[in-house]
Amino acid sequence: MWEYVSLSINTTMPFVLLALLGILLKHKGFIGDKFVSQGNKVVFYFGIPTTIFRSIHRANLSEVLDLRFLAFNSAWLIFFFLVVWLLAYKFIKDKTIVSSFVNTAYRSSLSVVAPPLLWLMFYVGNHPEMNPDIYAKGILMVSVLLILSYATAAVLFAVHDTKANSAVALLFGILKSVAKNPVVIGVVAGLVTNVLMNTLNFELPVFVTNTINPLAGIVMPLAMICVGANLAFHGFDVKFKYVAVSVLVKLIVMPVAAVLVALLFGFTGSDLTIIMILNALPMAVGAYVMQAELGGDTYIGASALMLTMTLSSITLTVFIFAFRVVGILV
Repeated sequence: MWEYVSLSINTTMPFVLLALLGILLKHKGFIGDKFVSQGNKVVFYFGIPTTIFRSIHRANLSEVLDLRFLAFNSAWLIFFFLVVWLLAYKFIKDKTIVSSFVNTAYRSSLSVVAPPLLWLMFYVGNHPEMNPDIYAKGILMVSVLLILSYATAAVLFAVHDTKANSAVALLFGILKSVAKNPVVIGVVAGLVTNVLMNTLNFELPVFVTNTINPLAGIVMPLAMICVGANLAFHGFDVKFKYVAVSVLVKLIVMPVAAVLVALLFGFTGSDLTIIMILNALPMAVGAYVMQAELGGDTYIGASALMLTMTLSSITLTVFIFAFRVVGILV
């Protein structure tokens, strides 16, 4: 029990502390609005794609290929995204914040928080009795969901772009957003490089990896400092009800619904554990950066990110403990 508490705190608290640093730096005048805007651009267009590329291009994606598992998780993400989008559009009167609400309610931190959680629970070095294929299956699922989450978000923001004033323009905007999204490009580049490296049996030059690693390393600190700076100059009494609902949906509704549906489809044990983890994760840092860069509501994004990062250390631990007690999870 305590190892999961420790992992959750050690994983999420640095995000919170860096955001608090952003609040302090903004308050003291060390950074301003221009720094936040430029920082978001650096993270969105260079940092996050590099991070995802680094995590995918070396993964042994051919080790585990459970098509039923991949199909379920992919279909569930798309289904949940569409349901939240439909309900948000129906019940939220201010249509200008629908895309921001939906983006915060379903986007999980797949590239930052998921890998260490999966490593702790399934890596054979931590559990010698564990099937080594389980960890590989989880990482493969993370890679697939990364593509889907950014692609669906690109569609979401393209649809709610007021510049798209016709069906043709709307379709063109969607295709353009998906094709040009730097994060989607990073995922695809990582997968293509992975296949080429395994097929041709080569490694990237050392100078390339030595460039990729520090660039990827700036994502979390720079993004969270910008989040904190945004929190420093946004009010907390105008749209907080949307933030609260999106946090509830992300941390409670999404994982509980995913587990119940997965049980109906016959998933058990480690498969069910992976499904729970991938749906109970806090909001992705990249989701906030993408939202800010594409004209979304930065208050909703930054506030939801801070709350989910803080509260997920509690909710994830409670879910893992409760599901173990009742014998659902391994």
